[in-house]
Amino acid sequence: MKTEDVRFTTKRGERAGYLARPEGPARGAIVVVHEIFGRAPEIERVCVRLASAGYAALMPDLFAGRFKPLCIRRAIVELAAGEGEYLDVLRDAGDEVARQASIPRERVAVIGFCMGAGLALAVGNAFRAVSANYGDVPPVEVLKGIGPTIGCVGGRDRVFRKMPELLRERLGAVGVSPEIHVFPNAGHSFLSDGDHPIAAFLSPPLAVDPVRDAADREAAWVKILDFLARHT
Repeated sequence: MKTEDVRFTTKRGERAGYLARPEGPARGAIVVVHEIFGRAPEIERVCVRLASAGYAALMPDLFAGRFKPLCIRRAIVELAAGEGEYLDVLRDAGDEVARQASIPRERVAVIGFCMGAGLALAVGNAFRAVSANYGDVPPVEVLKGIGPTIGCVGGRDRVFRKMPELLRERLGAVGVSPEIHVFPNAGHSFLSDGDHPIAAFLSPPLAVDPVRDAADREAAWVKILDFLARHT
């Protein structure tokens, strides 16, 4: 496996990212959309996990060199509108990872976590398949043209507990029947294994359950990788 920091060209200018890819030919290519913390080791490990499964995985650093609270606000606005800087960067990241992997662009998938899940859904019509994990669901008009979609959420995630219902309703309105999995012992952000002490301290007042059940995490990854194998 090879991992490296990369820079790639987008219509918004040159951007930084983290790329992981298998030693041999890639079976597919995926754009990884990070959480509200921006580029973080646990999301780099997501890229490594995907590369271990045979995929080239590129995580654009959407927040690089910027004030994160303003970045988060921008992301929320863009996923609701279906247009904007971050979505343009994610589309162009799809072009870059396809090139890096020698994979046709139409086969590239996108996976996102928390804030990144909403962005992945908002840009989903530019990708072959979407994996959206415990995040906001954009309006119906933004979801038009989206393809196969899988959603994973923790049963103890009090912030996004309505995500399964919203995914079914809004994707159903555009003719897509999502594959949805709820993992009963898991709280928010259970698919990553990061340690954010400040976030953990703020979890109770923000009604975020930080439980990260390892068994549920691994079970969810089995579902996601099976989904990607079938749809990319």
